[in-house]
Amino acid sequence: MRYALLSDIHGNLAALDAVLADLADWPGATLLDLGDTLYGPLDPRGTWQRLLAESETRRVLGVNGKQDREIIAAASSATMDFVVDELGDAGWRWLQKRPASMLVDNLIYLCHGKPGDDTRYWLEDLDDGLRALGDINADATGIVAEIMACGHSHIPRVVTLPDGRMIVNPGSVGLPAFRDADPPHAMQTGAPLARYARIEASDRGWLIDHRAVPYDHEQAVEQALDRDRLDWGQWLSSGWA
Repeated sequence: MRYALLSDIHGNLAALDAVLADLADWPGATLLDLGDTLYGPLDPRGTWQRLLAESETRRVLGVNGKQDREIIAAASSATMDFVVDELGDAGWRWLQKRPASMLVDNLIYLCHGKPGDDTRYWLEDLDDGLRALGDINADATGIVAEIMACGHSHIPRVVTLPDGRMIVNPGSVGLPAFRDADPPHAMQTGAPLARYARIEASDRGWLIDHRAVPYDHEQAVEQALDRDRLDWGQWLSSGWA
């Protein structure tokens, strides 16, 4: 069984297309989207339509993240107004139907942040880098799945729990760095690449393959600058915040 984990696409169609092209040599994979899919000053409508088209040829499942919820609630900001206008009613309804978490094939649990809270990081601690294993494990209590997948931090990681289960963060397809004000911190990968992960069952156990895919990030930078998001332009061009 093959699964492609995508997260935090953030409306970056150029990055999504590069990931889908990279998957061409790995047929039969179910595409699992971990949320924060459409928010951003790039191409939310094109991203939504590409995912719809992809669902015609493969299984595509997804959950919503924090900023997907904000789109549904129509939270007001210049970028949010752009996203809502681009998506229209059909795109809004598509997002509204997606759950906050999901169990796929009784094997893989999906959420955006950590279970029950899409605003918090499951694996990262802002002071120490990685949360204590006991805290990470506590958040997995009651989840019956061999693999648990999360996003939100944009940082690719794999953590093995004491019972052998794994938590995978594939990193961000569409935004390699960002800075947040609440609380003040930055997440950065240091490279303008589209990140995702391949997961495959084997006789040795689950194989986890983190992928870093080059793409025309300058196209995304131009889109961000056209919409007066100099911060996004910097993050997209360098992977630094």
